[in-house]
Amino acid sequence: MRVLLIGATENEKIPQALRRDHILFDHIPLPGTEPLLCPEGLYDVAVLLTDNAGKAAAQQLTALLPALREDGMSVPLLIVAAHLSARDRILVLDAGADDVLTQPFLLGELLARIRALSRRSPVLQPRLLQAGDLSLDRGHCMLQGPKGEVRLSCKEMQLIELFLLHTGQVLPRETLRQKVWGIDSESAYNAIEVYLSLVRRKLRTIGSEAQIHAERGVGYYIEA
Repeated sequence: MRVLLIGATENEKIPQALRRDHILFDHIPLPGTEPLLCPEGLYDVAVLLTDNAGKAAAQQLTALLPALREDGMSVPLLIVAAHLSARDRILVLDAGADDVLTQPFLLGELLARIRALSRRSPVLQPRLLQAGDLSLDRGHCMLQGPKGEVRLSCKEMQLIELFLLHTGQVLPRETLRQKVWGIDSESAYNAIEVYLSLVRRKLRTIGSEAQIHAERGVGYYIEA
């Protein structure tokens, strides 16, 4: 899962909670006059955080949310704001939000709401992914094959997850970079090769016959 955080985070608690829950995220400021660019299919949920509170927050959001939707943001959108009354929450939901969380709140509730919104995807993705002789447990970051199982790092899991969700389909290098490292990542493209080598090594460790191939000049695909 990848989340887009929009707006200011007053401390590191929210990013830290996302990392602990193995949720990848990108963080951008609130949009100004320029439209917000949200690549289709990159994010599962967007979380908008505002510094305003109460009626001021409701007024800001009811002006901002229709513009976000018009700019093409189609992912479920969770609003986090302080001291919103029932009337304010109604206004924000009617303006285009999918859910509203008022401060103060428990981080566990924030994560639960993000997971709930991510399940609104047209295609629900199971915890276990299988292809050929491979089985990926996304909840525990474990990859199983004929000769046992191996734990994956976060980026290794994101890569193999993409391949198993699109078995046989060539995934462009840019798609892998955006999905695993983020749209604003400055990671060199050779980082993809490094992690693909690590994944290939783990496939051999568990005795899998699956192979990750390179399509010259295009991208990569898995043959499972």
